[in-house]
Amino acid sequence: MARLLADGDPADRALLVIGDKPYSPLIQKVPNTALMGEGAAACLIAAAGSGDPVLSHVSHTLGEYARLISLPPEEAALYGKAYAPVLADVIRRAVREAGLALEDIDLVIPHNVNMLAWRNTIGELGIPADRVFLENIARYSHCFAADPFVNYATLRAAGRLVAGRHYLMAGVGAGATFTALALTHRGGAR
Repeated sequence: MARLLADGDPADRALLVIGDKPYSPLIQKVPNTALMGEGAAACLIAAAGSGDPVLSHVSHTLGEYARLISLPPEEAALYGKAYAPVLADVIRRAVREAGLALEDIDLVIPHNVNMLAWRNTIGELGIPADRVFLENIARYSHCFAADPFVNYATLRAAGRLVAGRHYLMAGVGAGATFTALALTHRGGAR
């Protein structure tokens, strides 16, 4: 989206709307992942604006697992083994591309897929568990692509985001796409 806005008028904005229907027949076939919640989010994006600037964005797709929902058990097991190391690598790359170190990230704002996936990823990253916001997993379950934005809004409303500090959003989609972005919180209600 940044590319779409980069060459336009500085006043241009894009509205990103995120939501999934968790009880579709396709999603019901995802074994051993998470409880599914209903949620949606919207985010107003500008190339230059008063909101929190995105410092970096990294995505990586494991194409061999793109049919995640219909993988044979042995391939699903291989994906499960790759999950935490690949997500940790994407997070490290996003931090590095932002010109930061993991120690500079105050909090990882994750998708709420499940606690086990995040415990494994936290182990891969070698960071304390309290540096990953996991409280909404029990509260809302996994609301798919909306998770990081719901978690961000929860943290902002609770006053837990500090102006000038760095945060990292991270998530994994059912098409085996891992993504992370680093941002700096500017403060204030947006």
